[in-house]
This record gives sequence, C-alpha cells and structure tokens, in this order.
Amino acid sequence: MAYPKPPFRPSFSLLLASGLLLAQPATSLAVSQVECRADSAGGGWVCVPLETTADLPPRPGKPVVRTPESAPEPERAVSEVRQPATQTADFSELDWVPRDQLTEAQQAAIAPYCSGDYIEPPRAGRDDNTPFDQLPVYASADSSSFEQRNQTGTLQGDVLLQQGRLQAQANQASFDQANNLVRLNGDVRLRDQGVLVLGDRAQMQIDSGETRIEQVRYVVHDANARGSAEKLMRRDDAVIVMTDGSYTTCSPGNNAWSLHSDDIELDREKGWGEAKHVTLKVKDVPVFYTPYIYFPLDDRRMSGLLVPSMSYSSGSGSHLTTPYYFNLAPNYDATLYPTLMSDRGLQIEGEFRYLTPTSEGQFGASVLDDREDERELQSKYRDQRWMYNWQHVSNITPRLQATVDYTDISDPYYFQDLDTYLGIDTDNFLDQRAGLSWQGDSFRAALNVHGYERATVTDITPYERLPQLTLNGTLPFQPGGLRFSYGSEFVSFQRNLMDGYFTDEDGNTGLAEHRWYDDRLTGLTRAEGERLHLEPRISLPLDWDWGFVHPSLKYAYTRYDLSLDNQGQQSLAEYERFDSNQDRGVPIFSVDSGLYFDRPTELFGQRYTQTLEPRLFYLHVPEEDQDDIPIFDSGEPAFSYASLWRENRFSGKDRIGDANQVSLGLTNRWLEANGFERQRFSIGQSFYFRDRKVQLRGIDYRARQNAQSSESPVALVYQYRFNRDWRFTSSFNWDTDQSETRSGSAMWHYQPEDNPRKILNIGYRYRNDTMRFDRETGEWTTNPDYGVPGSPNYVRNYYKTDHHDISFMWPVSPQWSLIGRWQRDYGRNRTVEAFGGFEYDSCCWKLRVINRYWIDYDERSLNPNRNDEPDRGIFLQIVFKGLGNVAGSGVDALLEESINGYRERENNAF
Repeated sequence: MAYPKPPFRPSFSLLLASGLLLAQPATSLAVSQVECRADSAGGGWVCVPLETTADLPPRPGKPVVRTPESAPEPERAVSEVRQPATQTADFSELDWVPRDQLTEAQQAAIAPYCSGDYIEPPRAGRDDNTPFDQLPVYASADSSSFEQRNQTGTLQGDVLLQQGRLQAQANQASFDQANNLVRLNGDVRLRDQGVLVLGDRAQMQIDSGETRIEQVRYVVHDANARGSAEKLMRRDDAVIVMTDGSYTTCSPGNNAWSLHSDDIELDREKGWGEAKHVTLKVKDVPVFYTPYIYFPLDDRRMSGLLVPSMSYSSGSGSHLTTPYYFNLAPNYDATLYPTLMSDRGLQIEGEFRYLTPTSEGQFGASVLDDREDERELQSKYRDQRWMYNWQHVSNITPRLQATVDYTDISDPYYFQDLDTYLGIDTDNFLDQRAGLSWQGDSFRAALNVHGYERATVTDITPYERLPQLTLNGTLPFQPGGLRFSYGSEFVSFQRNLMDGYFTDEDGNTGLAEHRWYDDRLTGLTRAEGERLHLEPRISLPLDWDWGFVHPSLKYAYTRYDLSLDNQGQQSLAEYERFDSNQDRGVPIFSVDSGLYFDRPTELFGQRYTQTLEPRLFYLHVPEEDQDDIPIFDSGEPAFSYASLWRENRFSGKDRIGDANQVSLGLTNRWLEANGFERQRFSIGQSFYFRDRKVQLRGIDYRARQNAQSSESPVALVYQYRFNRDWRFTSSFNWDTDQSETRSGSAMWHYQPEDNPRKILNIGYRYRNDTMRFDRETGEWTTNPDYGVPGSPNYVRNYYKTDHHDISFMWPVSPQWSLIGRWQRDYGRNRTVEAFGGFEYDSCCWKLRVINRYWIDYDERSLNPNRNDEPDRGIFLQIVFKGLGNVAGSGVDALLEESINGYRERENNAF
C-alpha cells in the first residue's frame, strides 16, 4: 500500500539558525524579528535584527477559513474559520474546515457525503522549493532575553521561526548554547508543505538535528489523513520514529477505523516505513493484528508486506492472502501471494517481472498440495496442483520482434477450483505459443508455434500450429495505380486425441456417455497435416471526395499434405474420400463501390452534418468441390451487416465459399461540428444469383434453406447517442424467406459524465442461426440442442442465445447506492445470474454487501447439463480508504465483469 509522506521533516539548517538566533544577547525586544543567513567566509551564521517588517512574510494568525460569500482580507496569510453555532467540536487547529464553509471549488473536490476537508492555509513560503542552504531564517516573538551566565536565550509569546516552506510556532522557545539544544514549549505547531504537526513540547539538538516532540497530533492534507503519537523523534540519521502512533483517513471526531502501532519508523530519504505490532481498530475495537508491516512513503517501489485480503468461497472455504512485494532492482521486481484456504491448504503463488531496454515480461508460478479430495476419482485430476506461466515481448531490433505466451497447469480443473493473481487468461484452452516476426518496408514475415493446454474436459482437443509461417506484403511498384499484393501461409496442424472413457467423481466409467469426445471423432475430423496457402492479388483502388470504386481480383491456391489414423480411415462417411495430397485453386473477383453525400441540417436547434452513404458490392467466386478437405481452422460466423462486404462467408482457409451475389447497403450519419457522431443507421441486403453449395462438413446445401434462398436476411445496425451520458446500440437481422428474426441485439447504457456513480445497463441478445461443431456426433450442425431428445444427456436450446441482461449501480442518497444484476436465459428458461445488494460510502470507508445467485460451471461429468449447478452466496467487501481492501477483494472483479461502466465509476470515485 502507498502511504503518504510522514508528518514532519525537520531541517538541519532551520534548527541551527534558530539556535543561533536564540543565542543572541538581547534584553526584552517587543515583537523582535531577526534575519539569519549563512556566512560563507566563516562557515557560521550571521543574524541581524530587522528594523522594518514591511517586506517580511506576514505572521500566521489563527487558522480560520471564511465562507465563500465573504471577501478575503488583504495581506492576511491565513483566514479565520468561524464555527457554525450547531457544531459542538472545533477542529480548526487541524486545518479542518466544515463543508458549509468551503468554497464551491473546494466542495466539488470532495465527495458529497464528506462533512469537510483539511485545507492548508496560505502562508509565505509554503510553495517555496528553494534549497534550504540558500534561504534565510526569519524569527519573531513578543519578547526575547539572554542569560549570559547560563548561556541560555529565550523567546517569549507568539514565537515564529520560518525558513522557506518550514515553519515552527510555540508559546516559548529557549536555546541552551552549551548543549546546542532548542526547546519549544506550549502549543507547538510545526508545518511543512502539506503537513501539520501539533505537540505540547519539542526539543531539537542543533549539532545532530535530532528532534523529539511529545503528545503529537498530525495532519497530511493531500492524503486526507490524520493521526497521533505519544512521542515523535527525528533521529540524527533523519529517520522519524513514532511511539504509540495511529493513522486514519476519517474526519476529526470520527474513528470508524484506525491503524495503531507501538513503533513506527519513517525514512523519507529512502522512501520506506515500517511498523511493529500493528492493530486495525474499527470503532476502537481491535479486529486485525500483524506483528510487522513494511510500506512505501512515496511513489518509489519498496519491498514490504502488502494489504492482506480475506474472502470466502463454497469450494475452498475461507481465504487469507498476505502478499509480499520484493523491490529487487529498478528494472525488475517480484510479488509473492501466499494464500491459506481452510478446505484446501496453503497455496504459494508468485510472479517475477522484468524490463530491459529491448524487452519486458513476467514469470509466474503456483503450487498447492490440495487437501480437498472431491475430485479424487475424476480423470486427469492431480492433488499436487501447480501452474506456471511466461509472458515475454522483445524488440530485438527495430524490425525484429519476439513474443512468448506459455501457460501450463497440473490438471484441467485448476482454474475451476483456484483463483490466480497473475492476470492470466483462463479460457477453456491455455495458450502455449511463441513467435518471431520481421517488419520490412513493404512486407511482414512471421514464424509462430502455437499449442494449447486443456482447462476443460468437455471439449474437443484443438489443432496446434507447429509451426506456422506467414509472409504478406505489397510490391513496391504501382503502374497506372494498380496495386499488387500477396499473402502466403504454411502451417502444420497436429493434435493428440484422447481415447477411452472419462471417469466421473463417483468413479463411474465405461458408459457411452463417458466416452471422451475426442474418441467420438470420425472420418476426416481425425486428419492431421500440412497446408500451404498462396493468395496473390491485383486491385485498382480509385478514391475521390465523393465516392470510391475498388475492383479486385485474387487467386486463392491451397495445397494439403494429409495423414489419417486407422480409426479415421475406418469411419469415413459415404460422402468423404481421403486423399493425402490434394490442392484447390479458386479465383475471387469483387468490386466494392460507394458514394458520399452530405448536407448541413438542424434538429432541435442543434446544427449537424447529415450524410447519406450508399454502397454496392459485387462478388463472384466459382464453385469448387471441397468435401474431401478436412477442416482445421474454418467456421461460419453469424450473419451480420458486416457479412455483406466479406469476400468469403467462412473464416479460415479450409473453405472458400462459392458466390455470385450483389450486396446493397445504405448508411446515414448525423455528425456534430466537433466530430461527435450523434446517430448512425445502416441497412443492407445481399441478393444471390445461385445457391451456395460449398458448406462445412456434414452440411448438405439442399437441406439448408438459407443456402438456397435468393436473398439474405435484411441486416440493420443502429446507434444513437443522446449525449455523452447515454447511448443506444442495436442490430437486427430479419429473414424474409422464413419471416423470422435470425439474430439481433439491443443495448442501452446510461452513465452521466458529470456523475459516473449512476450506471444503468439494459440489454437483450438473440441468435437462432448457430453454426457449430457438435462434439456428440462429430458433425457440423445448426441445431441449438445438445444431444438427442429422449437421451439422458439431452439439453434443449443449449447453444441458442436468447437472454436479457440488466445491471445497475444507482445512488439513492449521497452515501447509499443500490447494486443489482439479472441475466435470464429464455432458451433454457433459467436465471443465469442474479445479485442484489447495496453500497455504503463514507469519506473514509466503504461497505458493499451482495446476495448472489449464479450458475456455477464445475466439470463433474462429460454431460454439460450436469456441470451447470446453481450456487448461492453472500459477498462482503470492506474498503478503508487510504488503506485498501480488508475483505472481499473479489467483489471488485465481480462487479467489473458484470456491470458495464463500473471501472469508469471507480476511476472517478472520490
């Protein structure tokens, strides 16, 4: 955690000059003021009384701040604070100003629920950063005296010592010349920039700079923090030591929380602090103890114990994480995350980060001897659980770059059971890849290897690219405006398929539904091999202010060198034929064109530029039989407005769709003078001149009505921004042949720019044209169900998207906000997630309580329906501002993932 700077840093030059001033032999001198400067010739100090105070810094008065309506008096360094009649406690000596006496700008700088703020009064030299050895020391008092016999000087009444931004005030100051000792007594006030220290007595050793202050109270203005100590000492090595100290960010008179320590050491020069026997108190009740804590005092990275985190989960029990940070060097560091789980044991996780002039990255690892034995009988499970990760980016030269992203885990259930602090992407398959790329003047070459590690048992093992080489670019010459470009790729697709049967948590195995999905693959779906793809292209881009025409002709050539295991050859379908060496060449011709019209217009008194942008796209691709080509990386994306302008309706390179079609579209935009797009509306449709015969494996175009229709669905996209506070986006695809909605969405987001605490999201998504690979049958299908009706593993509408999502965080008062989310799946008639709760936010602490219901995906079987079980929980988060999360840090991640706009809300929070 980042602590503010310590409350006081005495200056040796100020202490020495103050002592010399007090040593001057003088009798009573009313309101005497003396200026002291270093004597460069003799190495000492020269102090002379000042005859006039016209150019002296004004004397600070009592700390008072006026209301905004009152005009400040001239020549006053500190204005006075009038306490309202209703206020019983006066905290003005701590520079505390009640809210109703702050200016409008000061009120806007604090949260609406804060009752006031610490306002450092203006004073001469407060912002003076001149080196202290170049500054004089000013001193004044009502009277001064010197006893020659005891070599003791005394200043009496309203004593002020000032050097630049440092200032000391007291009722009395005395100097013991024999012992080089300065004593301040009565209402001692010490100020540095942004810091105030109050005490009963202070003692300063001139020759060493050692300082002692008793009965200390301090304020750090920028951190909105205050505290107290029985004693404060500045040692001769400039380290500040506090005895029986406390720290809090709560307003005066409010001890909602506070840290207490028997011994606190602060080293401003090195930027570190440490505390022993630290107790966290809530309302003066101890709730947490740690024997030692080490923390930074500024932005410099320092080794030390970070703020612990506590949480609870049904699968692992209570969690306690106590991170420790290691500042090893300016360009690398490490963090250790030991986590004690009541049900599983001690998990040790850590990361090491590094930065060099040409590279950056991190290593991460975790280990756990898991005591929880609920998965003991499941396939692939290991109770000795581990994970490691390496992420690296290196710019070897300005043109040559290397990247690594490699993660491995002990078992596929690791991220279902355990959390990580390393920021690793925990999808169903973990990346294990490395790459090397060269950026030329007109080309880019790359060499990649890309493997995967399973983080699930209910999916098909994906193909690994071992290796993949690509070369893409353009030729440097452009005769007559013609542009010649090329793309090429060589990739070897490999994978290790599993065979046999899965064993579930009860030890059951051998049943048909327990057979690994990999083992159910048949025919060409089991193929491996190399693929070479070449794609030369010639185009003539013609662009004008009013429109564009982009004709293009390219030739896509692909060659395969394949292999197929015995199980695949024995299970070939009737329409499949295995040929280990085959190729495919397809010419692709397209013309993309559009016009641009605009005019100034006005709506509701607002001036706009209204555009009308018609677009015409023609595509011709001859049919090429591709049934004998396995599918390594191809799929069919869902239809959308963007689909109208694609040259291939398939992703990847294993299928190139035949086409003879024209697409028409129209876009209308409303633009403000500053470029802000108020509204956009696009509508379009494709018209087909022949059936689309090329399909994915197992799909017969004659049985698919979408492949025989003469026109595509009507695609619509709409976006409207009423202002910068809320926006509405929608997409809609209407199938004119079937007279039904193919897919669509509507999303409404509201978050005022001037009050980001208000968040409201309302969304609905629908998709009924899912093209997917059925892991049960090993065929491509558009059926949204999982399994066959009547079978024990049948799940209706498992792959259909039909749900709404509503979420909000809404303040009902300055301090109270409601939190909620409801996600409903209409296809399976169930609530996927719902939670509700509240947030209480004060000036120094925050509380969130959330009651959550959610579908918890936990793999116990190969049947996905049996892995979806509802779970419930109550989540608590407590944040002590200036200290951090003390409980429920996972609530932050939950809200950021669930509520769009939450992170922006937190970034703008007080």
